[in-house]
Amino acid sequence: MSLVDVLIVGGGPSGLSAALTLVRQKHSVLLFDTSECRAAPSYLLHGHSGSDNQSPADYLKHARGELEAYSSFALSSVNITGLAKINGGFQATDETGTKYMGKKVILASGVVSIFPIIRGYVDCWGKGINHQVQVTDPIRTNFHNLFAQAYQEDTSKVHAGVLAVDWIAMPQFTFYLSHMATQVANSVTIYTHGNEELAATLAPTLEGKPWKTDTRKIAKLALKSSGDTAVEITFEDGSTATEAFIGHSPMATVRGPFAEQLGLKLSQTGGEYEVFGPFNRTSVKGVFAAGDAVTMFKVWPNAVASGAQTASGVAINLQEEKWNLPPIFPSE
Repeated sequence: MSLVDVLIVGGGPSGLSAALTLVRQKHSVLLFDTSECRAAPSYLLHGHSGSDNQSPADYLKHARGELEAYSSFALSSVNITGLAKINGGFQATDETGTKYMGKKVILASGVVSIFPIIRGYVDCWGKGINHQVQVTDPIRTNFHNLFAQAYQEDTSKVHAGVLAVDWIAMPQFTFYLSHMATQVANSVTIYTHGNEELAATLAPTLEGKPWKTDTRKIAKLALKSSGDTAVEITFEDGSTATEAFIGHSPMATVRGPFAEQLGLKLSQTGGEYEVFGPFNRTSVKGVFAAGDAVTMFKVWPNAVASGAQTASGVAINLQEEKWNLPPIFPSE
C-alpha cells in the first residue's frame, strides 16, 4: 500500500481545484470521485467566470482531463466508506475493503440536501424551486438561480413565491431571499406554511415593499407542466395558487460518515465542517475540508476558490513537516 501526499474525497469543483493546485506543486494526489454532486440537476452554470453557460458535466469532464496530464495524480471512482488516523497519516477504506494511505486528507465530498417535508417539493427542486445552485435550462425560461436570470429575462410581470420554512423561516433569511426574489420578479408572496408568528414579525416591514405573506398550510407542490418552472401550490383547505418560481434553500448535512469516524466538529446545523484559519483546517490535525461543506454560500465559484485555497494550506503544511519548519500560521 503506497503512501500519497494527499487523499481527496470528492471530485466536484472544490476537489478538482484542490487536486490541480497540489499537483502543480508536485505533490502526489489520489482523488476519489463517485460523481455524486448536489448540482446534478443543473443544465448550465451561471456566475462562474470563464464557464458561464457551460454544463456542470462538461466543466467536470474538462477539469478531470486537465489533471490526467500530471503523473502525480490518480483518480478512483470507488466509494470511500471509512477514514481513520493511523501511524501519523490517514487510512481510507473503500466499499470493497481496499485501503489507501495518505499524509493529509481533504474532504471535498460536499453536502446532502435535507428537503422540507412537503409533498411534491423534491419533484420541484431544481426545476421550479431553487435559491443559489447554478441551475438553468437552455430552452425554457427558468428563475431558480436567482443570480442568473435577472439580466436575461423580462421580469416586469412575474409573480414569485418564497417558501419560509426551515432555516429560511428565520426573519433575516426570509428578508434576504425575498429581496433576491424581488430582483427577478415584480411582486413576491412569502408562504409561511402556517407560521403565524413569522408573519406577525414580518408585517411591520412589508409596507412599501412588493411583498405580502400567506400563512395557509401547504398540502403539496407540483410543477404546472413538465416544460415550465411555474409551481402550483395546493393548500390544506383545497385552494391553490401558482407562482412563476419559488425561492427556497433547503437545509443540508455533510456527505459521508467521516465526521463521526474522525471526530470532526460540525457547525450547529450539521451542514458544514467547523474549520479554522485561512486554509479550512478541521478540528483534527491533518484533515482539511473544502467546498460546500465549509460554507453556507454553496455556489460553484466559491467551491472552486475554496479548493485552491485549502490545497495551498495543505501544501504549506506538508513542507513544514518535511523540513521540520515552524508553522507559518501557529494557530493552524
